[in-house]
Amino acid sequence: MNFYDLFQNFKIDEANRSTTNVKFKADTNEVSIRSLQDQVDHLSLVCQAMCELMENIGFDKSMLKSKIREIDLRDGKLDGKFVQKKVCGQCNSEVARRHVKCLYCGSMI
Repeated sequence: MNFYDLFQNFKIDEANRSTTNVKFKADTNEVSIRSLQDQVDHLSLVCQAMCELMENIGFDKSMLKSKIREIDLRDGKLDGKFVQKKVCGQCNSEVARRHVKCLYCGSMI
């Protein structure tokens, strides 16, 4: 076997490992997507139940839409998202949700 054949065999093995890795990641992502879909389905059920209960006690959809808009605007953007603010327990500064340390005082959040 010459050097070229060894190189080709190496490349073929590398491609096979890569394919296996991609298939594993796809399977893992599929499981994650199913889990997220289950969570969305549950939240939809809870929201539907809450809406019906609110209508039973006198609230209507226009009141709900108004409250949704109010909450959506709390972060300054009407974008259909609600991002809760994170406040440092040490210095009371607002910090992005993704941070684990306060950018202002350095304490763990």
